[in-house]
Amino acid sequence: MTKPEQNNSGSTQGPFCVWSGIGITNFIKLMRLRPTIRPSGLFRLITSALFSIPNSCSSVLEDLIFSRKVNRTKLEPPVFIIGHWRSGTTLLHNLMSMDKQFIYPNMGAMLFPSQFLLTEPVLKHVVKHLLPKQRPMDNMPVNWDLPQEDETSILLLHLMSPYLAIGFSDQPEVYDRFYELDQLTPKEEATWKSTFLYFLKKLAYKAGDANKHILLKSPTHTFRIPFLLKMFPDARFVYIYRDPYKVYNSTLHLRRTMFGDNGFAPLKMEKLEEDMADIYLNHLDVYDRDRKTVPEGQLHEVRFEELEADPVGELRKVYERLNLSGFDDLEKNMQPYLKDQKSYKKNKYEMDAAQEKKIYERWQKAFEMFGYDRLPSEALVKARVAS
Repeated sequence: MTKPEQNNSGSTQGPFCVWSGIGITNFIKLMRLRPTIRPSGLFRLITSALFSIPNSCSSVLEDLIFSRKVNRTKLEPPVFIIGHWRSGTTLLHNLMSMDKQFIYPNMGAMLFPSQFLLTEPVLKHVVKHLLPKQRPMDNMPVNWDLPQEDETSILLLHLMSPYLAIGFSDQPEVYDRFYELDQLTPKEEATWKSTFLYFLKKLAYKAGDANKHILLKSPTHTFRIPFLLKMFPDARFVYIYRDPYKVYNSTLHLRRTMFGDNGFAPLKMEKLEEDMADIYLNHLDVYDRDRKTVPEGQLHEVRFEELEADPVGELRKVYERLNLSGFDDLEKNMQPYLKDQKSYKKNKYEMDAAQEKKIYERWQKAFEMFGYDRLPSEALVKARVAS
């Protein structure tokens, strides 16, 4: 098994976990699913239970104050950044979010999706002092105002998310059907859609500009292209892909970190690795099938290595292919971020020939689909693979 090098950054997740923003009703539903609880997960469970009560009170009060205004808010077609975990979705999201025509979920909307309109002005000043400076799974900076993934919000709002795997890694039957969403009951589908729409309208209402597009980044949306197109026929998609060797090692580290810091069940690394490998292949099959259904001009693919080498040129292609305006302003706005990125240090992993062989044999389709060469094993003995 690939092992990451010791990270000397000292970064930790801090006192908050994925479940900190859950409401009491959903917490009870979560417990009814009967998670297996390991001793180290008990503290997260107890604190989340305690947080759930004020979370629910704040949510009710927010609805009383804002629901009518939110429901009247109009939405422009969203832009979805998709691709497998650790393929560069965060980098692409951070860069495109610097275009002022976009709005996106920030830390408050991600952690407290049912109440952020009401409580963010206070929570921002309280929570920001408790957040780590870097994400625990990599060295990307943590900042309240940076764009965040909306799937965590979906999880907290109605639990119909594959991110239930964080708490139920030993029970795939709990979360498997929430990838493609084609197995939802009519009632579940209606709830998923209405909750998602309301969340997006809250983001738009908060921005105060009906002409802005919402920019969303969640690898889970890669499985939902037909579902999302039914909701937003004019939605645009940017799919990003990356060297499978690096995705494999980095995703395994992500799952180890996230499930360790946020999960309840005992960690079985062999199972986490098997599940991760299977999900990647499934994502390839689903995307390869569904990308053919996207109308012309609404999907563009980005190679991570090319984005990293020439972010300005690659983003120009994104804007041209998707017929997006405002690239000149984006290019100007993202220059300070690009300078900061030069000092960013990636996690590094040791990988021997046996590991390289296993990855290639499992994910050969990815090498062929995206045009990556299989590196000779001799060159990979004790090679460093950056995440």
